[in-house]
Amino acid sequence: MREELRHIDLIDKHLTGRLDDDEKREVERLLAEDEEFVKELEVFKQIYRGIEWNEDVKLRAKLDLLYAEYKDSEEQKPKGLYRRLIIYSGAAAACIILGTLFYFFRSTGDAPFIEDIPNVVGVDSVQTKPEDSLILKKNNTQITNTEELPEDEWNSNPQDETQFAFSDGKSVPAESIRVVKQPSPLSYTFKDQELVLYGDSGISGLQLQMGKDQKGDYYIKYGDKLFHLAPSTSLIPLKEVQEGYSFGEVQKESVQVKVMPLMENSQPYSGFTVSVTENASMDKSYFFLEQDEQKHLVIDANMDIDAVTVIVVSKSNGNSYYLIHKNELYPLNIDATQTTSLEEIDYTKNNETRMFMDRPSFSASVYHIIF
Repeated sequence: MREELRHIDLIDKHLTGRLDDDEKREVERLLAEDEEFVKELEVFKQIYRGIEWNEDVKLRAKLDLLYAEYKDSEEQKPKGLYRRLIIYSGAAAACIILGTLFYFFRSTGDAPFIEDIPNVVGVDSVQTKPEDSLILKKNNTQITNTEELPEDEWNSNPQDETQFAFSDGKSVPAESIRVVKQPSPLSYTFKDQELVLYGDSGISGLQLQMGKDQKGDYYIKYGDKLFHLAPSTSLIPLKEVQEGYSFGEVQKESVQVKVMPLMENSQPYSGFTVSVTENASMDKSYFFLEQDEQKHLVIDANMDIDAVTVIVVSKSNGNSYYLIHKNELYPLNIDATQTTSLEEIDYTKNNETRMFMDRPSFSASVYHIIF
């Protein structure tokens, strides 16, 4: 039994990326030499993909305690019992590994099989028998699957919740957590008849008018303001022109204008950290936790961590929060402390979300401007 538990521990660490160097070498050896270990690993891979995320933190703590005591109980080796249903997932012990029981019974040598989506049930719904159940003893008392944990063994404070939530996740790089102020000051680059605008992703060609004076200097009118354009390959702010002017005839030239999406005007944000679970449930969800006055966003979804960006749109009337994964856009609620579904929205949903879109450049005619 202890050998099997060791394998389960190795498999869990292998699947959650927590092996040390010695354990990595042991897993490599078993993969090369132990056919049963290979089959067992395949069972666990399928089970982990099908396990549903359970947001009940108290249940997670209970399962963690049960499994920890089961491992530490070296002298207790119940006889006549079937192979156990091992309850274990990462450091939080949150996954119910239903396929383990089946695997140990199947000894025909055939490759293991399992349903595409395992049937995951809560521990409190499982009916057990005293003579054949998962019962762990502590100081000659039984902890059953209906017993509440003593207060000294479970403290549901935010720090514990944060540790559980982040135990099997990977942190999103700090540079992928961004903030952008709206409205933002306008800035630009201008070279070889190509103007790139930053700061207001909602600018359209109908709102702009290009001008050129007799000296060859270029200007842009946006709304009721006129700005001078100096050639520059680095980002500089638009400088407003205060003197009177008028536009004359159109010239035989044009300027290609590119309005950059909102993300291109963002800065790193340190208001919260973000973690993406490695063994995510099939349903995309998220929640926020708080520890030491620091918020943490936990994303429970199968997402490429390198393609995840979280952006805060800072506005005078309140901030908006969004998760971007590849080409997918998800709004976030900063007050969502319970598991909340990630609902993808279209970039064209409203004026704010449209500012995330990468729009094509357009050609703007140049008019003669007179001061």
